[in-house]
Amino acid sequence: MRFTTTFVLAVFLSMGLACSALAQGTGRSLDIQPGGRQNGLGAAGVALGDDATGAIWWNPSALGFVTKPALGISFAQLVPGLATDVTYNQLSVLTPIQGLGGIGFGLVFLSYGTSQATDVSGTVTGEFGSYEVSPSLGWGTKILPDFAIGATLKFIRIQLAPSSMSGVGSTIGFDFGGLYKIPAARLNLGLNVQNEGPSVTFLSDDQKSPLSRNLKTGLAWEAVNMSPLHATIVADFNQSLVPGSQKFRTKNGGAEFKYDDGKIQAAGRVGYYSDPLGSIGGLTYGIGFSVIGLALDYGSIPQASQSGLPNVNKITLSWRF
Repeated sequence: MRFTTTFVLAVFLSMGLACSALAQGTGRSLDIQPGGRQNGLGAAGVALGDDATGAIWWNPSALGFVTKPALGISFAQLVPGLATDVTYNQLSVLTPIQGLGGIGFGLVFLSYGTSQATDVSGTVTGEFGSYEVSPSLGWGTKILPDFAIGATLKFIRIQLAPSSMSGVGSTIGFDFGGLYKIPAARLNLGLNVQNEGPSVTFLSDDQKSPLSRNLKTGLAWEAVNMSPLHATIVADFNQSLVPGSQKFRTKNGGAEFKYDDGKIQAAGRVGYYSDPLGSIGGLTYGIGFSVIGLALDYGSIPQASQSGLPNVNKITLSWRF
């Protein structure tokens, strides 16, 4: 039994969204940044403590500052114009718990689509779906009035082909984060160590693949606070922690300009994404609207230049109760 050309093409093109990520570990669903807001800001969000719906992925310590329950859903087609069934889907649910901080549940489903399997003669013998699924549980709490820590426990299952074809692997991972707010300066500083945990085994223990372990640091500065007008500047730096992949690093940054009268919010965003190893670099942009807790955010981010594919558009719908 073997893969069809369609399957191979879909998998490798979806991995091509971050070619350098392919070099720094396995588990593409753990690498793809959720959040229309963050993607519009150059894929920066480690220190955005006011966007807790993305905390499960960006920085679990932000859960320590949660004051209201919230729900967020993100969606993206990863190879637009080529394969409509290669999609990224992310769900996050969070709530504060008095005296304990905040907890959150996350779920990521990355679909590589459905493919045909054939035998050595080329005869179609059936179909199979290829995907990654990763549920996660996060917790954050303040240990000082303006400083919180947090952690996320995640499980990941990768199915590139049926078990009979040795195409299934699974493992667990951990994230550890910290978020420090300096109210007088309207400045947040964040840090998140992602995807620590055992490697994924597909064929044998001799062929293990590590998760894409990395260190993210970032800042968010509210440069303008003249209600109802606000402007925020963000910047992130990401460094691979996988042995042999230390050359993988990205620089991300952007600015958000927002109108907020307490009931209605409207925002425009622009940023820049730089990943030299993956040949990804260029402007990002996005918009956002919110009415009484219900928000819609859109962000557009470039892909690897050699892929020839258009930007990936990510959409997030969120609701703060």
